[in-house]
Amino acid sequence: MTDNKTWTYKIEDIFEDIPDNPEEVIMNLPPEVAEEVGLKPGDKIKILVGDQGTLVIEKIKEDDGEEQ
Repeated sequence: MTDNKTWTYKIEDIFEDIPDNPEEVIMNLPPEVAEEVGLKPGDKIKILVGDQGTLVIEKIKEDDGEEQ
C-alpha cells in the first residue's frame, strides 16, 4: 500500500470552462500532483469522487487497463 498525499486547491485553480461547450470543463492537474501520480501528457487516468467532494486520481496501466 502506498502513502496517499493530500493537496487542497480552489475549484477555479483546477477546472477551466470551455467557452464553446458549457456542458464540459477542462481539468488542469497541478504539476506536483501529476508528478506524484507519475503522469505524463496523454496518460489515461481514473478519477473517483471521495468523501466531501475530494478527488482520487489514479494512473491506468496501458497493458491491462488496471490502475497502477
